[in-house]
Amino acid sequence: MIKTKSIYESIENSDGTRILITRYWPRGIKKEHFDIWHKDLSPSKKLLKDYKEGRIDFKLFEQLFRNEISKNQNVINICKNIAKEALEGKEFTLLCYEKDESHCHRKLIRKLCDHEVSKLIQEQKRIKN
Repeated sequence: MIKTKSIYESIENSDGTRILITRYWPRGIKKEHFDIWHKDLSPSKKLLKDYKEGRIDFKLFEQLFRNEISKNQNVINICKNIAKEALEGKEFTLLCYEKDESHCHRKLIRKLCDHEVSKLIQEQKRIKN
């Protein structure tokens, strides 16, 4: 299972492997609060700055971020690996410093990982038939 939460929320046993997906280190957070830091799963510096400074709204941010990650083979490979392990029963939690997921890129990364899980399931079904 792949879920998301803010890095500032408490650590739970059900979090499984905690993956920080921010460009910058979150304030006040120690290394013990996550297991892996994948900066590649975060928006580019320019895109993040444009959004944070109000030059673009979240809808455009989402669109531009999707374009960024769809062209980044490293992002796709990371999501494929997460998907493979999630399908084997491993738990993952994608972490960002935003408290509100509705305006955070982590929901888009989760969707990409979930899409990779779906592709693996389809491939397994195809192989069985």
